[in-house]
Amino acid sequence: MRVSIAPAALTLALGICLACSRAASVQERSVRFANGNVTLAGSLFLPDGAGRHPAVVLFHGSGPQGRDASMARWFAEQGVAALAYDKRGVGESSGDFRRIPFLDLTGDGLAALAFLKARSDIDPRRIGVWGLSQGGWLGPLAASQSREVAFVIAVSGPGVSPGEQMVFLYGNQLRDEGLSESAIADASALRRQVWQYLSTGNGYAEAKAALALARSRPWFQALQAQQDGLFAKSDSEILDNPGLRSSLWFHVELNYDPTGALRKLSVPALFVFGEKDELVPVMKSADIIRANQQDRDFTIKVFPGADHGIYVGGGRSHAPGYLDTMRDWMRAKGIIR
Repeated sequence: MRVSIAPAALTLALGICLACSRAASVQERSVRFANGNVTLAGSLFLPDGAGRHPAVVLFHGSGPQGRDASMARWFAEQGVAALAYDKRGVGESSGDFRRIPFLDLTGDGLAALAFLKARSDIDPRRIGVWGLSQGGWLGPLAASQSREVAFVIAVSGPGVSPGEQMVFLYGNQLRDEGLSESAIADASALRRQVWQYLSTGNGYAEAKAALALARSRPWFQALQAQQDGLFAKSDSEILDNPGLRSSLWFHVELNYDPTGALRKLSVPALFVFGEKDELVPVMKSADIIRANQQDRDFTIKVFPGADHGIYVGGGRSHAPGYLDTMRDWMRAKGIIR
């Protein structure tokens, strides 16, 4: 997603500061692997002990994300080798994540998985993926594309499209500014209508008429002030701009439907949410996951009072039971013993 159009930087995977014991011995090794002509640099955290370990690849949230060493170290302390790497174009990794659809970043994660599979200290049958926020879309997508993925943990991964996720976020921002629910509904409807035209090319006349009418509404000024800046432009600058319509956000990303990946998942998957997440529609996402579960091995956990990063207390600590839930789930699925 592109901040100039839709500020997906607001859905960044939040940095994790884990207040947990460091008693377990963990080895950290710098590694490099490639996906085509892009070289990814990262850190591999290995549990203590000989033999082949289960492993996990950590998928990033949106924006310029480096390797998440804290989360990777926690996995290693549970007995799971973890590979955290700098997103392409960030830190020591080459390439540029801004130049490709975020969906294509699954290829980097699958290259990380292939790197792990080739190692003699990794059990190739027990390599999974973990992702937070945008990574919560990418992890299930990667697992739907590769039979090599043995399990999925998606944290705050929306069950809705990127467009709907951002409409939800913008609606919450308007709510924080004191707009009424009816005004938020009208502003959200306009955003959907304009975005639909920009992403599909359908409904030009309707979008133009809706924009003209909205400019007389009291809530339009608040919409103009939102971070993407789209509605601060003139009608012509919005609707008659080929560059805008051909951007990655409108041309590729906005209407991605994550249910396709959910329906293809054939491995155990844990979906974790925070009840107070203001970036992701949690209950709607959980309902969508349940609707696509059928006979699949899905587990859904919503932590009361937790935010997007599964923090409570203003981001000072993780929700009680969050880390335990992931560890116990991995144990129950035979990933760790």
